[in-house]
Amino acid sequence: MNPFEQLPEELIAYIFDHVQAAHALSTAMIVNQQWYMHGARNMHHRLVFNLPLNATIDSPDAIMSLMKRLVSPTLSTAHLVHHLTVTGPARADVQNLILDILWQATALRSLDVHGIRFMQGETLLPPGGFTSHDFLPNVVALNVTSSSFLATFPPTRKLHALRIHNPLEAPLLTSVTDPNGQFVKGIQCLELAISVDSPADAVRVMAHLASALARSPLGALALQFVLPRAGLMSWSDFEDTVHQMGPSLQTLPNLSILSLVFRPDPIMPASLSAEPGAGDQQRETIGRGLAERLISENGLSRLTRIELRWHGWSIEEGVLTALPQTELLRPPHRWMYRQLDETFPWNRRPR
Repeated sequence: MNPFEQLPEELIAYIFDHVQAAHALSTAMIVNQQWYMHGARNMHHRLVFNLPLNATIDSPDAIMSLMKRLVSPTLSTAHLVHHLTVTGPARADVQNLILDILWQATALRSLDVHGIRFMQGETLLPPGGFTSHDFLPNVVALNVTSSSFLATFPPTRKLHALRIHNPLEAPLLTSVTDPNGQFVKGIQCLELAISVDSPADAVRVMAHLASALARSPLGALALQFVLPRAGLMSWSDFEDTVHQMGPSLQTLPNLSILSLVFRPDPIMPASLSAEPGAGDQQRETIGRGLAERLISENGLSRLTRIELRWHGWSIEEGVLTALPQTELLRPPHRWMYRQLDETFPWNRRPR
């Protein structure tokens, strides 16, 4: 008899927790089914699937093999996945496979499917969506393209982090920000694109959001206000709108990260950008001044980071330091929840 088979389960799990190298875990997982499951507990805790072009569930590549193994009758490990990212083109059969994985991923904490390109259909939601208590019962973080994920999210379920890329309409935004709902009580990191008719409409939306979230633990807020067409917002309008949002932002006591964007972007007047130091450096200087006024005039000294338009700054002891544009929150490939992994305790692997 193999002496390792006589070891207590707790001791085997402890040993596997100290095996970090992927190749070592992979080798150990082929010993027997018991070791496979222990190895999968580490290897499948956080998974990223970059779907190949034209992939089907019968494709021989390693990604499809692993995805099918997650829900296989004998070696199912979908219940061990805590963080899942899926990107790339997904045909109908692959979408169904992903949905099967989600049904069985009962321990999943974060789901990032913004990078999926649907070849047929537009969602991974089952009929009824999140109204089923058996569908992703422990998920607390979503990064998705469509607001359909939120449309079926019941008020009794809680999220800590959410990014939705397609613009939300006002009725859906109002329904999910019910001050008495669990969403408001749990949200700590919120990134939304919101359809607005005008800069004044954006100010009203900000006032509604701030009022609804005043008692929430919200620490990070990134909003992209989407106007119907270009030309509805001048640079002066942008400055006025940001200033008008200041009083609403005061009511968010836990806010430490703020990003405000309008699309299409307001264009800085040539009279400003043509000054000495013209170009991106001058635009950064003008944006910095606007950020400093927003902070000082509205008592927002608790902010540790602020972004306006295409510029951002970290803040330490009242001093703003420019951030590289590659680190800004607004690009679609960014997700605050993933960037601030160590900040959020629910992102850490339980022992």
